[in-house]
Formats: sequence, C-alpha cells, structure tokens
Amino acid sequence: MGDMGGTGLRFGLLGPLRAWYGERELELGRPQQRAVLAVLLDAAGRTVAVPVLVEGVWGGAAPADPRKAVQLAVSRLRSAFRPYAGDDPDRMPLVRIGDGYAFKAAGARSDTAAWDALLAEAGRLREADAPPQEVREVLRRAHRLWVGEPLAGLPGPHAEAVRARLTEQRISAGETELELDADLGDRTDLTAAVTAFALEHPGRPRLTAVLMRALHQAGRKAEALAVYEDARAWLPPGRSAPADLQLRILREDASLLPAHAATGPAEPDATAADWQAPDQLPSGLPDFTGRAEEVDTLTDQLSAAGGRAVVVSALDGMGGVGKTTLAVHAARLVRARFPDGQLFADLRGADRTPPDPGTVLAGFLRALGVDPADVPPDTGERSALYRSALAGRRVLVVLDNAATPGHVEPLLPGSAGCAVLITSRHRLARLSGAHQLRLDTLPAGQALELLTRVVGAERVAAEPDAAEEVVQACGLLPLAVRIVASRLAADPALTLAALAEGLRHEHRLAELSDGERTVEATFALSYHRLDPELARAFRLLAMPDAPDIPLSCAAALLDRTEAETDDLLETLVDLNLLHSPRFGRYGYHDLVRAYARARLADEDGPTERTAALDRLLDFCLATARNADRAARKADQAELSLLGAPVTAPGRTISDGPGAVRWMRDQSDVHAAVIALACADPALPLDRAAELADRMGAILPERTRTGVIVELAGHLARQAASRGEPGPLALARYLRGSMLWHINRYAESEEEIRRAVALAEQDERTERVLAKALITLGSNARMHGRYAEAAEHAGRAADLFHRLGAQRAEGSALGEFAFSAAQTGRLDEARDAAERSARLMSRSGPVSAATGRYYLARVLRLCGDPEEALAHAVGAREEFAALQVTVFAAAAGDLAARIHAEAGRWLLAVDAAEAVLPLARRTSAALEAALLRTLGTALTGLGRPRQARACLVDSLEVYERLGLAEDAAQVRGLLTR
Repeated sequence: MGDMGGTGLRFGLLGPLRAWYGERELELGRPQQRAVLAVLLDAAGRTVAVPVLVEGVWGGAAPADPRKAVQLAVSRLRSAFRPYAGDDPDRMPLVRIGDGYAFKAAGARSDTAAWDALLAEAGRLREADAPPQEVREVLRRAHRLWVGEPLAGLPGPHAEAVRARLTEQRISAGETELELDADLGDRTDLTAAVTAFALEHPGRPRLTAVLMRALHQAGRKAEALAVYEDARAWLPPGRSAPADLQLRILREDASLLPAHAATGPAEPDATAADWQAPDQLPSGLPDFTGRAEEVDTLTDQLSAAGGRAVVVSALDGMGGVGKTTLAVHAARLVRARFPDGQLFADLRGADRTPPDPGTVLAGFLRALGVDPADVPPDTGERSALYRSALAGRRVLVVLDNAATPGHVEPLLPGSAGCAVLITSRHRLARLSGAHQLRLDTLPAGQALELLTRVVGAERVAAEPDAAEEVVQACGLLPLAVRIVASRLAADPALTLAALAEGLRHEHRLAELSDGERTVEATFALSYHRLDPELARAFRLLAMPDAPDIPLSCAAALLDRTEAETDDLLETLVDLNLLHSPRFGRYGYHDLVRAYARARLADEDGPTERTAALDRLLDFCLATARNADRAARKADQAELSLLGAPVTAPGRTISDGPGAVRWMRDQSDVHAAVIALACADPALPLDRAAELADRMGAILPERTRTGVIVELAGHLARQAASRGEPGPLALARYLRGSMLWHINRYAESEEEIRRAVALAEQDERTERVLAKALITLGSNARMHGRYAEAAEHAGRAADLFHRLGAQRAEGSALGEFAFSAAQTGRLDEARDAAERSARLMSRSGPVSAATGRYYLARVLRLCGDPEEALAHAVGAREEFAALQVTVFAAAAGDLAARIHAEAGRWLLAVDAAEAVLPLARRTSAALEAALLRTLGTALTGLGRPRQARACLVDSLEVYERLGLAEDAAQVRGLLTR
C-alpha cells in the first residue's frame, strides 16, 4: 500500500479492490458488489443514484430487477463493514440518501487519493523549479503505491473508465520519471527501462523521445535515429518531440547529455551507494614559502573554470624545484570552487617506464563512483567513460610529474566546469590550449626564508653567512633546501657552518645544469649520517620500480618484522628521504629514488640484491595464492601451475573483496617484482611467472590486462633466452589468455598454440597444458570450429580429472559440453553439462553460477528451452549479485536468445537491453551478440530501422574482432 497506512478504514484501488480496518482485511464479496463499492468510493462521499449505479456496474446487461440487485449488493457490503461499524448505526459508512447511496467514513483513506496527492505535489515542485531529484523521488513514491491493474477483475463501464484514467496517469507519470532519469543521467539501466516501457506502451511520441535520448546518451546514436525513422509512420504531422530531438542529435547538441551541473554529483547506483566526492589532494605544507606571484597566476587561471572550455594550466621546471608543492598549495586554495571533488595522480614521468594513462584512469573512475567491474579494459574506452563521468561536474584534476602531452591527454576532462593543473619536468608545448608557467629555482631571499621557517630564526640569525652559503650550495632548489633543513632540525648539535663545510668538502657547489648534481650532494649529506640499518633500508626499498610499497612487502624485502620496518621507514619519512602517500605505504621522490639506486649499485653486491628480491617475490606469490583461495576457492592444481615452492606464509586474506583489493593495490609492486626477477639471472622464473598468472586470475575488472600482457611477453622472452621451458610455457599461456579476454583472438591463438606445444613436451607442465587447452578450445569455439573446440576442452577435462582439480574439471566439461552439442552430440553434451554443474556447485558461489550458465547453454541446444531459460535467468541473477559482470552479461544474452527463438520479442528485447551496458564495458564479442539478438527481436516487433541499426553495429564489431562466421550470420539477417 506504499505510503498509505493507519488504523482506520483504508482502501486499495491500484490493484484488486481491497479494504482494511486497521490491520484486518475486510472480505468484500463478489465482483458485482465490489464494483458497486468502487462506484461509491470514486464519488468521494457524494450520493450516487441507483440508475447510475446500475449503468456503472452492469452497463447494457442490467439484471431483471436492477434496483433489487443494488439493494442486495449494498446489504452484503454493510455486512462486510460490520467490524468497523459494530452495533452503532451512525458508524455504518454505506448510507441510503433519497434514491441513491453514498459512502461516508470520516478519516477513510485510499491509495488513489494518495496517488492524486503525490502527482499534484510533483507538479507543484516542477512549477517551482525544484531540483529534479526531489521531483523524481515524489514520483517514485507514487509509483510504489501500485500493486497491479486498477480494480482488477471488476466488471462494468465504471471500472473500465477508472482503469483507463488511472493507467493513462501512470504512463504519463512514468514518462516524466524517465525524462528526469535522462536529465540526471544516473541510471545505468535507463536504456533497458525505457525500451521495456516503450514496447509496453507503443505509439507515444513523448516516450519515443525519451528512448531516443537514452540511446543517444548510451553512445548508440544510429539506433536513436532509427527509432525516430520507425516512428515517423505514426507520428502526427508537423513538429513533434521526436522530430525536434532528431535534429538535436544530428547537431550533437551537448544539452542532451546529463545535466549534473545544476544538481550536483549524480546519485550513485546501488553498487556505489557509499560513493562521495573524491578529495585526493595531498596535504599542503604548513611552512610553504614564497612563490606569491606564481600562486596568484595559478589561482586566477583555475578560478576561471566554468567558461566555454576546460581550463588547463601546465607548470614545468626541473626536478626538485617545487612544482608539486606549488601545485598542491594552489589547488587547495581554490578547492571550494570545485564542489564535485578533486582528483590527484602522480604520473611518474621521470621513471624509466611511466605508468600507462589507462591505469590512472581506472583509479579516477573508481574515485568517481564507477564500479571496478565496469571499468573497460581499453584506455580509449576508459577515457571516454571518464569524460562522461565528469560531464556537467565541477572537478579539479591535478596531474603531477607528467612525461609528455600524450601522457596527459587521455586524462583531460571534456566538461567546461572542470580545471586541470599539470606539473612536468618538461615544457608541454604541444598541449593545446594550456596556460604555460615555467617555475625556476627560488630567489635567494625566499630560499633563505624557507630554511629559516624549518630550522628556526634564532639559528639562522646566529650564522647568517653560513645559512646563505648552505642555500646557495643547495642550488636554491626547494627540495634540497628542505632536506638539509630537516637534517638541521633533527640534529640541534649540527651547526650551519659545519653543514656548509661538509658541502664544500664534497665539491657540492657546481652550477646546476639539470638539478641533480647539487641535489645529489644534499642527499649524500643526509645519507651519510644514517646509521647502517637505516641506510640499508633506504637503499633496498628503492629496488622495485613502483610508486610506493606497502609495509608488509617492505618488511619482506628488508627481512625485518613489520614493527621494525615501520620504525625504520617512519624515521626515513621524518628525514624527508621517504614520503608516505597514505597509511602503511612508502615511496620516494623520483630524484631521491635515483640517488638510492645509485647507492644500492655501489654498496650492495649481487648476492644481497638477489636475496632481497627473493624474499619479496616469495612473499608476493604466497600472498597472491592466499588471495586466490579467498577469491575463487581455486583448486591447489590451479593455484600453482608450475608447482613453484614458497617459504613465506604470506599475508592472510579472509574474503573475496579483500583479495581483489589486495591484488589491485599491489599490482604495480607485483609488476615491478616480476620485472626485477626477469633482470636477475640468479633467480629462476617459475615464481615470477606464477605471480603474473595470479594477477590475471584474480582481478575481475581486467583493468590490468594490458600490463599483464606486457609482463607475460617479457617473461616469455627471458625464459626463452635462459632455457626455462616451464616458465616459458606458462608465460605463453598467460599472454594468450589475456589477449583472448580483450578480444585479440588471432594473437591469442598463436600464443596458446605455442604454450600447448611447449607444455606437451614435459609432464611437469601438464597443469599449464590443461589451462592452455581450455583457452585454445574457447578460441576455436569463437570461430565456429566446434569439433576442434570439443577436442581441446575434453583433453583439458581429462587432465584436470587426473589432477583431482574438480572446479577446473567442471569448467573444462562446461566448455566441452557446449561445443559437443554444436556438433550434434546432444546426449553426451547434456551428460557433460550436468556433471559440470555438479562439480562446480561444490566450489563457491561464482563457480556454481558458472556451472548453471554452462548447463543452460547446452539445454538450449538440446531442445529444452524452458529449463535452459530458468538456469540462464538464475545464473544471471547470481552473477549480478556477485558482481561478476562479464558472466552476468553472457547469461543475460543467453536468456534473450531463448526468448527470441520462442518469438517472445518483448521479453527478448527487455532481457538484452538489461545487460547490454554490462557487455559494452566488458566484452566486445558479447556486445555484438546482444546487438544481433536485439536486431532479431526488433524485426519481429515491426521496427525495421532500429533493428537494422543494431545489426549494422553488430556486424561492425564482429568484423573488427575477425569472427567471420558470426559476421556472415549477421550479413544474412541484414539481407532478408
């Protein structure tokens, strides 16, 4: 009953007619007497004459004695209301007045009255220009009152008229709510919802316009225009909402995109209910000194955001000159102008291999409320989704330490309300439209002021000449000044004169050319005062080429307890030789890292470096296996495809989300460790290859797929050069598997065939062989080579059975069953699919849902569509609850196909539209399949132009992926 509650009389008309007195439902009797009550309730206390009652209930088929029939109905209704009236005739709500009857009950409520009140409230809010979220919430409350068809099952012209009136109101209110959804742009299922509503209520121009806009917002412009072309046959002549919208779509009218600017950030969906505006700016320095002119310039530029173009300010200067400090200071001064959040990323442009912008985009998208499972694998797609997420918002983006214009261009918003502040060691001259600002070293006076603010005025005043000599020796470089000042502040016995003498003796006064020589001297002065334990930690921590490293990994690297390691690293942070970007993580300024690595090369021999790397690799692999157990309940045979031994227990991980979070957060560290292992011939590559394999197995959103492809390629080259066949086979398999997941099927097949050939030569790699055979079979299946696919999957199932890996055996049987069914081996396929489902049901919820999906695929091919549909729908719901996006889309596509093959076109469209957004973010092949299903169903519904647009898009994707058989099938549909 929605918002209608209370202890008096209550009536429900938005569904079957029902009545309650308090919590007790009243028995209203037969349909005719209910129909009499419905007429009286609709009159709202007014008297209804008997002839009007007769006409409203019976129409032209009145009983022989209509007056007596009405009297009998009223008498029975009075009996029904006896619990309310009791023995008090004055409380009886059904009363006789003249030649008619009326229903009068003080305080009685009905859902139709509540419905009318909420519609009126929504109308008043719209007229008052209230925020659209408020209007939509009122409409949602109104729609929650409905439980079915109004006055369901009641006969007569009156009930029909009330049904028609209320239904029209509901449709109109639904159109308004969908329009608000499109305005706000916060419903990921908007296209599916509008499509279903439009199919249920065809021939409505307003609803057609909403569908066109939803498709346009989803990037389906051709389909949006096709909807209009299909609707032209029935649209009224002259101007209409769809016709106007067609022109705006053709003009790429930006106002058709969601308008977040007037309403603040979009309301997050259920998967991101805890999202809040990101606040990623690092803390500012309390002793920030000087740079007044530069601060004014930057704040003026950033404050101009909101005009016709996004504001981009590029700040360049040599390393250590204070670019980051200035950028953060200026950003914090203007942060109030960007209420929708502030994003920050260190792009590590000075590293030998700066991170791909796609990695940064994945982090930004998660910060903006995008579910990790919805982050697409391609950098270009991530950039487009990023710009969409920022559309209409006012967000400040700070990109620190950029390498080139190409390094930052994918990270630039498209919204005019945003501003970007970029720092780089190089002038980004090719960055179109950017305000350029070159940052030089500090003026001598400001450098001395910085030293004074950290060290204290009394010490500088006592040794003014030495103080000036020190800042000059630092090359007036803020980073160098701050480091020596921290050293002085930490050691009250150290005089400025002694510090200056040390700099002179180290020949540290050479003129700066690139900022490193004098800074190196400053680092040396701090480094040489460290005790041996701190110095060792400072050197070894620089080994992994990652932005930062967690405490637990650092402890493994140093071979110390976490408590001991925490003390060491926090001391180095206090000395400004390390920084801690967030709790429990530690990193270097890039110049300090370079210095630490130089010291490592000079002072630590290959044996010590190899031992440190061995400890870190051992810990990372042990923890990755723990993560895989928590995430997938993987069989032991799957946890270690090469059987590489580890000695460390690793970090304990208790659940799947924690496992994914750990592997995502440490992905840069893992990549760095694998690269170091490849560069160290003293370490076998088996553990590095297995660590890369765990990365590919556990990260479901595939945001690191490209990185894993590169790592696997590097591992393969190194393993081949060293003559290590096991790691070589695993690296080939891993690269091929990752290429398959990003739809690069030809390259994938080439790599997998290499892996199979290698693994077949050594029984110690039969686990790799089994995994590679599954992927090889999947590739053959994608190209329609079903007999070959069944052979590969069957071999894999036999291998896993011999290894005792039930979950993996079930997965292989599922692949075998589908391909075998495609070749006509239906009984064998069904038996295999049912065994697959049984085996996988024992291995956790994800595997159980996968087994159901495999079974549904085969049941459909075996001629049992309804049972197949039940399993497909069940699997889709389970995958959705588990946030396994790609399989949720696959199960939804299967359900849509089954509906289409049965001619249930509306249900097919509904099922396909519901998961198409998931497929667009996870799998191009699934996207093409769903578009094909949509095209088929829309053809059945008599929407040829929209159907053709879907099929054309499907064909384009299949051709791009090189899936010739699927492309040929779509061409056949287009030529019918």
